[in-house]
Amino acid sequence: MKEFVLKYIGKKGIRELSIFISFLIFYKISRYIAIGDASTAFENARKLIAFEKDLGIFTEPIVQGLFLSKTGLIKFLNTFYMYVHIPATTVFFIWLFKKHNSRYYWIRNGFIAANCIALVFFIFYPCAPPRMLFEYGFSDTLLEISGVNLYSGFFSNLFNQYAAVPSMHFGNAFLIAFSVILYAKKSYKWLVLLYPLFVLLVIVITANHFYLDAILGGLIVIAPYPLMWVISNLAQYKIMIVKRC
Repeated sequence: MKEFVLKYIGKKGIRELSIFISFLIFYKISRYIAIGDASTAFENARKLIAFEKDLGIFTEPIVQGLFLSKTGLIKFLNTFYMYVHIPATTVFFIWLFKKHNSRYYWIRNGFIAANCIALVFFIFYPCAPPRMLFEYGFSDTLLEISGVNLYSGFFSNLFNQYAAVPSMHFGNAFLIAFSVILYAKKSYKWLVLLYPLFVLLVIVITANHFYLDAILGGLIVIAPYPLMWVISNLAQYKIMIVKRC
């Protein structure tokens, strides 16, 4: 077994797998610990809706309403939301590790940093998702159509109910598309832009996130890289100075 793993993954692959598993465990535990009180989460959600109304973009209930009668499609979108996010991100990083190894570590570090930033939001800015705000015309499609209860039982231990801001479903999808466009060489690589657009549609139709959640998620996944670039260049400059001395 050990020889098989070493042959197909390699020592570096095992190390990276260990890093991701450790971070995933830390991330899940942190999200669970970060659950805020319900009153604050609902107050923040209502403030976010008021802000979207001021911007003239609060159309999520209308968009969701267009699809509610399509039960089969809604069930598919709920399944996609629940089960595709982590596997898709895993496949992306395996591709990056195998095909663009020199770029992999840069993207990986930014990914981990971005998700740590997201944890700060989950801790200090709990926010209820749209599916919990029936008074604004939202429906909880997971519960009402797919019969998935996130509020009690097995799934309640896996999800932080008040972690709507930011949407890392969209954020990570945006990072995947951005990276593929940067590094892939095939001309059809631009089709990957459909992935974050589809994820945006999914999170709105299933009422798991607001538009602003997605926008913030997209900004957060990109934010670490300029800072990492500055730090990297300063470190190289310092090394050059030391060598000259």
